[in-house]
Amino acid sequence: MRSPTEEHFTEASRLLADVRDIVDERPDGASPPGWCERRGWTRFLAGLTDEAVLSAERDGLAAHLATLPETPDDLRALARAVTHWTALPMADAASTEAVDRRRASPRKRVQVAAFAGLVERLGGTAARVVDIGSGHGHLTRHLARALGVEAEGWERDPARVAVAAALAGDGGARFVTIDARDAAAALRRTDLVVGLHACGALGDDAVRAAGAAGASVAIIGCCLQKRDGDRAALAVPGGVSAASLTIGRAVLGLGNACDGEEGVEEALAVRAASRVNRMALRAALLAAGLSVEVGEEMRGVNRRRATGTLADLVDCACAARGVAAPSAAAVAAAGLSAAAAYEALRRWALPRAMLARLVEVWVALDRAAWLRGRGYATEVLVAFDAAVSPRNVAVLGWPGPT
Repeated sequence: MRSPTEEHFTEASRLLADVRDIVDERPDGASPPGWCERRGWTRFLAGLTDEAVLSAERDGLAAHLATLPETPDDLRALARAVTHWTALPMADAASTEAVDRRRASPRKRVQVAAFAGLVERLGGTAARVVDIGSGHGHLTRHLARALGVEAEGWERDPARVAVAAALAGDGGARFVTIDARDAAAALRRTDLVVGLHACGALGDDAVRAAGAAGASVAIIGCCLQKRDGDRAALAVPGGVSAASLTIGRAVLGLGNACDGEEGVEEALAVRAASRVNRMALRAALLAAGLSVEVGEEMRGVNRRRATGTLADLVDCACAARGVAAPSAAAVAAAGLSAAAAYEALRRWALPRAMLARLVEVWVALDRAAWLRGRGYATEVLVAFDAAVSPRNVAVLGWPGPT
């Protein structure tokens, strides 16, 4: 399969613009969302058996629409379009043998090895590798050894810089405390800017910094919602409005959704229970007189707490907002109400979950399109299997002919 072209970006942009009603309105209860009613999908989704719903949650709705009875034609067509325009070439597997095991999980080692393989596709001409958002420096150290060039890890958290420097020792990698938003001025044309799971706005910052400096870049994004404010498109193709490609911060979290019986961190049953707890949390906060938008109920709370008890989750959320927690009876009532509403909501959520990969892939295509606009050659591809991490879409860019 060829690397995505300008046509790929244009068609993915048009598709995203066409489904913004679904992307923007997150189902939040037993009643069908407005887009479900307008598109005439309510009867079909409500009539799905529990077994069909579970299969669609496990495999993705698109995998089953061809065989489900009475599937609306436009929903089936949407599934085909999403499947087509989110398909990307897969990078070759790479050996993890040479990856440093210190503080690196087996999955992390696979990611680092795969990323090093991607870097080789850029031609190996960089005089220096700059790892933006380098964390504990696993990738930085590996690239320093594998490429035999100067390598620096740039991280704004001094504590992480200290840990990375200690792990590196005299291994050839250097770590610096620097904010990625200030990176462009410190980059050189001979640099290769890299970022493995560059969270939220960091991915955009890294791409723009590299483009401004004329440096090569290799980025795998993550957690698109971790940013201040909405995300405006970096590039807008003809025939599509810029407004239709500006995505709200909370909505960008959809790009983190993943199908599957076993998630990278939690199984499907655990993720479902977490969703019920989040619904119950919002209901409890609303009952306490707070105004909470859908998707904002976890503000200030580690998302892992949603996999624990509801009472603990409510206590943490209220503490983060500086308000008193509701009574135990009110929390219990919110839990019962959320559990009942979830059985309907999980049906309404299926078409929207089908678009999660579209959001993630489109952001990567957008970054590549912006680089092409600056005279770069680009590739967008899948770096490793989703079982290693579902955040696996890589953007490669290097100055040269498009």
